[in-house]
Amino acid sequence: MNAPDNERRLSPATRTRLRGGRLLDMDENLISKCTLYDLENGNVGIVVPDAEIEIPGTVYIQDDKDLFIVLAKIRWRMGPNLGIAYLEQPVSLGLREKTKTQSSG
Repeated sequence: MNAPDNERRLSPATRTRLRGGRLLDMDENLISKCTLYDLENGNVGIVVPDAEIEIPGTVYIQDDKDLFIVLAKIRWRMGPNLGIAYLEQPVSLGLREKTKTQSSG
């Protein structure tokens, strides 16, 4: 049976990939663990476990599966769901640690 015109998708649905992550403050201290999911525009959607947790306007997002970290601005919040905008390009955690070690040695 065909769906009515107003219920048809304009493009195929994409599979959402859920993974663990962390929100970190500007000193890279843990604010909260979170769930990350991919958005079609290349950004990441975030769900925190506690809708009441205080989250600053600018945070680091650490992806525990893909092993990257990125500085981001919180654009909107609806309960436990956060919308963000990247403020820089994501950096591999391995590359970042290597850079930190070289700069301190």
